[in-house]
Amino acid sequence: MQSIWQDIRLIFSRPNQGLMRIIVANVAVFVVLMTIKVILLLTNHGSVFESLLEHITLSSQSKIVLTEPWTIFTYFFVHVEVFHLLFNMLFLYWFGTIIQDFIGPQRIVKLYFWGGIAGAIAYLLMVNSFAYFIQKGPTFLNGASAGVFAIVVAAATIKPSYRVHLFLFGDIQIKYISAFYVIWSFIETAGSNAGGNIAHLGGALMGFLYGYFINKPEKKQVFKREEKVFSVVHVAQKKVQELTADPEKEDVVEDELNQILDKISRSGYDSLSKYEKRRLFKASQKND
Repeated sequence: MQSIWQDIRLIFSRPNQGLMRIIVANVAVFVVLMTIKVILLLTNHGSVFESLLEHITLSSQSKIVLTEPWTIFTYFFVHVEVFHLLFNMLFLYWFGTIIQDFIGPQRIVKLYFWGGIAGAIAYLLMVNSFAYFIQKGPTFLNGASAGVFAIVVAAATIKPSYRVHLFLFGDIQIKYISAFYVIWSFIETAGSNAGGNIAHLGGALMGFLYGYFINKPEKKQVFKREEKVFSVVHVAQKKVQELTADPEKEDVVEDELNQILDKISRSGYDSLSKYEKRRLFKASQKND
């Protein structure tokens, strides 16, 4: 257990772990909720758990959302079924890994939040605008799918020809995988999980717009430069591990490197002074 806590602490202390922070946060919320659920069920207070869920998931009723605005954010960290959590986190990891080094760990966290918010807006607009949904009565939305769809579609928009290997199907470009799930979600907007699939589409639209914006020629130059910066950062982080393992080789101390990496994460490579750039370069050269 101690090693698990150490791994989690490292994830939240390193600036390049945005994707893993999202995953850890979702898993942690799930574990806490399931622990509460078991305790309440065993003590014959199951209704209390249902009431708790209503205050952290997103209601289709606008008046409730206005009185509980935090649910626009909390709903996309709430899962009550293990396979719902598992599939969301797997897709998040697979597609997030493809673009995290390109757009950066902080931007991937922001994209996840923007996708979740876009999913909430789409859900609230649609279920309150069509008689088909209104007649079904109040519903509640939960799950990370909208944020995940934003990252999936953004990855397919930024790197459409990137291939992944699928069992029985072989190597497939991610643009086709993304298109399949978007079309499937659209079809399922008339199904039993209509609200969830509407949120998927909202997140997908946000992901597409984000990817389209980045693919504009002037933005490509900026992100190509940042992609090189992140490659230097990864080299430097490997050097940190070497320095920690063998202090006698230290030319650039670990604390100094961590401060430089944190500054890049917060403000970009250009914010470094000439001295900091030389120190980062020196560390990366010694890794060769």
